[in-house]
Amino acid sequence: MKINLGQLPALLNRGLAPFYWLSSDDAVLQEEALSLILDEAQKNGFHEKQHFALSSQFDDDALWQSLHNRCLWQQKKIISIHLSAGKLTQKGANHFLECLRLVNSDTMLIIQSLKLEAKLDQSAWYKSADAKGVFLPLWPLTEKEQQKWLNDKIKAFQLNLDDAARHALLINFDGNLLATKNALHTLKLAYKESSISEKEVLALITPQGDYNLNQLTDAILQAEGTKAERIVQHLRLQGVEIVLLLWAVLRELRLLTLLSSNPMPSDQDLLSYRLWPQRKALLLQAARRLPHSQWKALFKTAAACDKIIKGVELGNPWLLLSQLVCSMSTGATSFAFLGSTRESPFQNAPVKHTLSKGF
Repeated sequence: MKINLGQLPALLNRGLAPFYWLSSDDAVLQEEALSLILDEAQKNGFHEKQHFALSSQFDDDALWQSLHNRCLWQQKKIISIHLSAGKLTQKGANHFLECLRLVNSDTMLIIQSLKLEAKLDQSAWYKSADAKGVFLPLWPLTEKEQQKWLNDKIKAFQLNLDDAARHALLINFDGNLLATKNALHTLKLAYKESSISEKEVLALITPQGDYNLNQLTDAILQAEGTKAERIVQHLRLQGVEIVLLLWAVLRELRLLTLLSSNPMPSDQDLLSYRLWPQRKALLLQAARRLPHSQWKALFKTAAACDKIIKGVELGNPWLLLSQLVCSMSTGATSFAFLGSTRESPFQNAPVKHTLSKGF
């Protein structure tokens, strides 16, 4: 059967399955799922563990020997298998099904792989295996799930963080669970029994992994306004010139404006727009957020931002860029926060004015 991570504890309480297949690109999620399974297996007498690293052929002489060797005094054992790919060849699938045939009550398989390829659950071998064990795809956590995960980890580390400190962790690591766990280890060493505020968190940690312009434009197209604004501010702190950000945002604005006036572009149109076919659906969906006239109106904001960058007019170009990014991401054209006097954590960051020849 296919389940999610939240269903795993209850399923384990009902008994162990012959095999568990953990698939994910996130090592932390795999580690946590594996820990739950191993803890329950140990309670049920599985104390011996053998490890194999296999390719998509799923074939190894030592593995077959381990499955065939049975004796009366044999202890219950776990066979842990790491696959180097997120798929099996047809030969590998046949080998896997043969492994399942040889598994008995004293043997359990745990397979770990990268994220399985799409539509794999429609294959014959998958359907046959699905009836015998558990497939556990571990998808990236949503923002709400990240908050719950962080709260659970803070409790496990026995740390006392206020709400601002928790928010700082979420913002700085943006879904990077491994980096977040490392930060919690650091905080545990530095503030074992003390209360921890945002100030202490920011003093000890730095953002793990810089953002880039492609991540910004992807967030805009995927209607992730909060994330897009966060990326803008992080790029600013990374020292990326504002003229480069404006150029990247304008590139998408031109495409969205064109597509809003031509919602059914031909292949020739796509070629003239210099648009990759695989981005077509994402851009067409984004273009429907605003009518053509409002997309065109956003060029006024971009022009005002460019004039400030060039020194022709006075003002804060980062504020206008944020307004432009939020408008494109959400489809809203006015924002109350633009007139707010509330201090921003990025308010005192240096503003770089860079001359440009145009946008």
